[in-house]
Amino acid sequence: MRIRIWVWSIFLVAAISLGSTFIFAHGGEDHGDQKPPATATVKGTVSQTARLGDIELMIKYPKLLPDTATSAKLFFTNFETNAPVDKVSPLIEIESTSGSVTVATVEKTGDTGIFNAKIPALPQGTYVLRAKITVTGKTDTAAFSGIEIRPESSATSIGGFAWLRNILIAAIFLVVIALFGTLIFFVLKFAANDGVEKETVSA
Repeated sequence: MRIRIWVWSIFLVAAISLGSTFIFAHGGEDHGDQKPPATATVKGTVSQTARLGDIELMIKYPKLLPDTATSAKLFFTNFETNAPVDKVSPLIEIESTSGSVTVATVEKTGDTGIFNAKIPALPQGTYVLRAKITVTGKTDTAAFSGIEIRPESSATSIGGFAWLRNILIAAIFLVVIALFGTLIFFVLKFAANDGVEKETVSA
């Protein structure tokens, strides 16, 4: 009887370890040498980067909402030295899935290599953002596809599902810990009873 309990204990511990690894593996998986994405979103601000020859472009703008005009900032730096580059002529185009193209107004700021872009109000949908720069008569283009313009409620809903998933994972983890604790309790209890029975028989 005692050997059977220990066998089941080892089996359950192995199952718990495997289950915990399965639950949490996706969140901590390592992609090795995978290149970082060209797009990042932090606190409602979208940042996109691209290399155009010797120049690196970074464009920052808030999350785009339907029928809402907004503004963006363009940063041009030398790819090797990271020094700001001023002698560029940028152009921003936003193309819809239907093929219509909207041109943003770009204005130079007082800081070297930094421009402001005014993005007009656009309807909900998926767009391609193209940043074109002209340097000494040569034009290069960076294209960012999959630009989503949608209501804020959609993003909030996605965030809510993420929180619900995290709560569910935490609840499963707590249940597994509780089951493990219960198993340890019964193993110790049976071990103690087994010892008392042996002492009684010996007496």
